[in-house]
Amino acid sequence: MAYEKKSIRAILNEINIRKIYLPAIQRKYVWRDEQITRLMDSIMMGYPIGTFLFWKVKKKTVNQKEYSMYEFIKDYHDRDMYKNPPAPQPFLTGTEDDILAVLDGQQRLTSLYIALQGSMSRKLPNKRWKNDDAFPKKELYFNLRSGKTDNEEFSYEFKFLTKERASENKENAFWYRAKDILRYTAEDLFTEVIAPLGLAADKIATKNLFLLHKKLVSEEIIHYFEVEKDSIDDVLDIFVRVNSGGTILSKTDLLFSTIVSHWDSAREEIDLLISEINRKGEGFKFTNDFIMRTCLCLLDMPISLKVETFKRESVLKIQENWEAIQSAVRDTVDLLSEFGFSSENMISYVAVIPMVYYRFWHGSFEATSKAELRKYIVIAQVKQIFGAATNSALTSLRDVLKKSPKEPFRISALYDIRFTGSRTLRFTEEEIDALFDSYEIGAYTFMILSLLYPNLKYSQMGFHQDHMHPHTGFEEKKIQNLILPNGQVIDENTKEEWRRRRNTLANLQLLEGRENEAKNSIPLIDWLKAPENKENVRYLPQNVSYELSHFEEFMEKRQEIMSRALKKLLLS
Repeated sequence: MAYEKKSIRAILNEINIRKIYLPAIQRKYVWRDEQITRLMDSIMMGYPIGTFLFWKVKKKTVNQKEYSMYEFIKDYHDRDMYKNPPAPQPFLTGTEDDILAVLDGQQRLTSLYIALQGSMSRKLPNKRWKNDDAFPKKELYFNLRSGKTDNEEFSYEFKFLTKERASENKENAFWYRAKDILRYTAEDLFTEVIAPLGLAADKIATKNLFLLHKKLVSEEIIHYFEVEKDSIDDVLDIFVRVNSGGTILSKTDLLFSTIVSHWDSAREEIDLLISEINRKGEGFKFTNDFIMRTCLCLLDMPISLKVETFKRESVLKIQENWEAIQSAVRDTVDLLSEFGFSSENMISYVAVIPMVYYRFWHGSFEATSKAELRKYIVIAQVKQIFGAATNSALTSLRDVLKKSPKEPFRISALYDIRFTGSRTLRFTEEEIDALFDSYEIGAYTFMILSLLYPNLKYSQMGFHQDHMHPHTGFEEKKIQNLILPNGQVIDENTKEEWRRRRNTLANLQLLEGRENEAKNSIPLIDWLKAPENKENVRYLPQNVSYELSHFEEFMEKRQEIMSRALKKLLLS
């Protein structure tokens, strides 16, 4: 990276001659007037204003790869000009073959451009948006009689004022339009500015004018690095690392901005969809990343979150199919809610994308497919299919689904796919048995239980994971003198082991929330005395004592029953 220095005037001139642009990854301009005046004050005080980072790229590269660039806002207007205008593209190539794209410093540089080249039109309070008078045009003025004091937050006073307001100079204020200083050399200041304004005898004003000229024209206070890369995806990695001002954005967030450059309403459309699906059922946490990968997968495009993937042609294809994409996503999230999933027990949102693909191309979720899709979403997450090489896993699944999109979904059709780390969607008997000791109560145990309790109306009432032998029953005061079936008092090692196993699959069931609250800490043997409980409870071993002292035998027998049910379900 090359390190360079320029004066503010020089850098503004390069914006004017269209040498410097903003890439699509940049956010909209958000600085307030106070931030701009504070920046100007810092410049006058000689404080550092941070380094800048520019991407030096050939126009030919920008044209060939269809990278979207934007011009700077010059005359900001809250209603009419708050978004950066797109640069006329493709760029004409010639003697000046390179351009600079701002990677770090957009807000500062835009603020300087507005303050020293353009104007600011903020909406006045209590005025209607349709009223043009609600947005008075203001320019940045410098109070030539301001200066460093001990009592003021700002040492040098800058304000955005209308021309009429700026002309109301008083004894302690002489307002000079800041941008005018850029027209003069230091030698011309006295004859062209100070004398005509009648400020020759005003030492403070004269001193401030020379200081303003020095900071904006003479001194090279814009310090920047130039990065030369052909691929904007390489640039994104650099951008994420160095852009730490304000809200830190992920690479996906930055990439999302490039979509908006080709589809104006994309942000609103996608934000609205995400907001809607995240409110379904008990709530989810879907993100831009999910929507972007889903669009690529559904439309048979390369599943790679890179700028070069989202060229204009690709984005327009997404836009054309947006209604169908939305419908498939909504229906799939409804199905997840029907299965009992929510943000509380959803581990991999990427695992949902093949379900959306099936819905998009098949058109509906019939009963047979629903049962198989439940198995898929549980297995894909329990076996952590998408833990690594996400794009490769999605592509492999899509390739198989593409061959028979109109047939009912069958997870067995996906069994031969081998994912990273030799993972597959196929379970073995040994793997099923291992589930009973692999997980303690949480998202994974819920998923496995949801296979064993497929007919519960999850979307109508909340179901909780319940301890058959209550969690509180293993407290020291309740278990310390427990007599085991062999006649001995329970020892410390057994206590510890039971406390671990109480949270594992064989001691868990699904109960409707109100039932679970009612059961609470009631011992299992007492809870089962209610005929409706004993009749409705599932996978309950017979001819076994339900006293806590027989916990070991209860767990062994219940695991056998549950394991047989899972094997019948997953090995068929």
